[in-house]
Amino acid sequence: NATGPSVSDTRTGEINESDIIWYHNHLRSYRNRYLLETAAANPKARSLDTPEEEIGEMMRRVISHEIGHALGLPHNMKASSAYPVDSLRSGSFTQKMGIATTIMDYARYNYVAQPGDENIRFVRQLGPYDNYAIEWGYRYFPGQSPEEVRETLRAWVDGYSNNPMYMFGGRGNDPDAQTENIGDDPVRASGYGLKNLKIVAQNLKEWTLAPNSGYKDLEELHGEMLGVYRRYVYHVLSMIGGVHETLLNSNQEGVPYKNVAMGAQLEALDFLKRELWAPQDWLIASEIVSTFSGDGALEKLVGIQTGALKRILSERKLNQMLSATQTLEGQGLAVSELLNQLRTHIFEGLDPQVLSNRELQKGLILQLQSLLELEDLHPEIKGYVHQNLQYIKALVKKEARGKSEVLKAHYNYCVSLF
Repeated sequence: NATGPSVSDTRTGEINESDIIWYHNHLRSYRNRYLLETAAANPKARSLDTPEEEIGEMMRRVISHEIGHALGLPHNMKASSAYPVDSLRSGSFTQKMGIATTIMDYARYNYVAQPGDENIRFVRQLGPYDNYAIEWGYRYFPGQSPEEVRETLRAWVDGYSNNPMYMFGGRGNDPDAQTENIGDDPVRASGYGLKNLKIVAQNLKEWTLAPNSGYKDLEELHGEMLGVYRRYVYHVLSMIGGVHETLLNSNQEGVPYKNVAMGAQLEALDFLKRELWAPQDWLIASEIVSTFSGDGALEKLVGIQTGALKRILSERKLNQMLSATQTLEGQGLAVSELLNQLRTHIFEGLDPQVLSNRELQKGLILQLQSLLELEDLHPEIKGYVHQNLQYIKALVKKEARGKSEVLKAHYNYCVSLF
């Protein structure tokens, strides 16, 4: 991509030297992401020959981001969650405020805006946090001592940092501080994003194939489309076991760490049931995949599904959830409820006639079994895992009788895993 490294005097913080480094293939990344994330609502993006005016604006925005680094600004991933999702569908709002409060986030494009929304800004721009951060870092206070300046700057932070427009945050376990996301509600934002991506998928051949061309560009765009899909669903997945982080001083009101509400986490699980666990055939349509692959693309989609399952059911995630629900403020989602929900959604909510569903069911069994072998997984969690495996074992034994040959093979194999 691009970088903006600098060298500073460790005694004073003064920046002695900085650079902006630009990689040759970065424009290709802009073109592809612009098409995939905005073309449903943005006619200018429906081509591999991106208009010079559009690609020029993208270049300026990325260079501005790197200049921010050169001036000493770090990434602020919390900034992209400050704006209400529906505001990102407003032309007047996005033209004035952009799609995030800072250029220093990784909010690249407006994937929320829908077909029919008018005068929308699709490319990021400088925001109110940038003005605030540069003011804090570079304002000169004539006649004030260092101690007085320090107190003035501290008062600024106390006055601003509780306002979502000026919050700062890294990644961690906070779903409001993710990379590549926009909007204050990952479920709604990703829902809009997927609606748009399905439109793009239907038109991908028309928008990428030139007359008498090969299929390399289509293959490249399809691979990146799978990546965009993964990114949208992972934005929601990160809500599971999430903890809101608000950086506060002791004299400020609020709670620095608080569980994501259980209701919001259950809503996220319902989203994953619809948009991840259920078959997503639109992503691997034969009329597209047949143009560039002799092996098909089923494994790529199954890999996204099983990879997400492993991420949710990781030792670190489950231990953190158990600890957070017991010791942090806010009623989060219990590990036992998470396991029950996943078992129900994957074994009782999916049609086993579909191959990808059978793969997901096998994947859940194997992931749960692997958890029992982990020494550092909390014993309380191992009890929940064991119980769910027993439920699944009874279910697959029952289902192995009297089914079609395909389902007999599937369920008998599942039985053999125990």
